[in-house]
Amino acid sequence: MARKTRIQELEERCREKGIGVGTWSPGDGITRYRFFTSTEAADYFRGDGDYTALGWKEARAYACGRGVRI
Repeated sequence: MARKTRIQELEERCREKGIGVGTWSPGDGITRYRFFTSTEAADYFRGDGDYTALGWKEARAYACGRGVRI
């Protein structure tokens, strides 16, 4: 069984709580995570997210604050 990446784990755990996550890595070393109130079509570029985190630390803090256990 292949091990999941932390992004896959975050997306899965958030989906369980009804939160969508879209990601974007522009190549500057910082992945952007955009959170949505719906899991349907959680596309980073949709632009109507609830919160955009810069980097894993912010994304994890936001998710944990919303009750997601990572």
